[in-house]
Amino acid sequence: MHIDDLPTPAVLVERPTLWRNLDRMQAAATRHGVRLRPHTKTHKSPIVARWQIERGAVGICCAKLGEAEALGEQGISGLHITSPVVTPQAIDRLMALNGKVEGLMVVVDHPANVEALDAAAGKAGKKLTVIIDIDPGLHRTGVATPDGVVELVRKVVGSKNLVYAG
Repeated sequence: MHIDDLPTPAVLVERPTLWRNLDRMQAAATRHGVRLRPHTKTHKSPIVARWQIERGAVGICCAKLGEAEALGEQGISGLHITSPVVTPQAIDRLMALNGKVEGLMVVVDHPANVEALDAAAGKAGKKLTVIIDIDPGLHRTGVATPDGVVELVRKVVGSKNLVYAG
């Protein structure tokens, strides 16, 4: 197919340019001692995610559970879901994904969510890794106070089926 025959709109990627940018991003992270876990928000592509991991990324961030499921189906590991997963149906999907994907992590921002995830992980038979979501001032998700963060960390650390990762 010739470029002029593509239906529009169409996304075109110059592979050498993309690879150069991925290499530069990873080199900057490595130079500064940062473990890179880029967000899939922009590309939403398992191919690009794989290229990022091949270059040294420790995993991929996903805003939503569905993004993580799509990447997990393509064999991408080290996924971090950056929005809390709270509904019973979504928690069931999260546990299924946790059973398939190595290195899955999710954020928590409320004690009730910690309890629900702990119970679901216990029922599923595999521990789930969680990170405390801290509100940076946008008031969308995250714990808003230092005391609230400490309380939530204690709850996660005291749970039987969750692993505290930060």
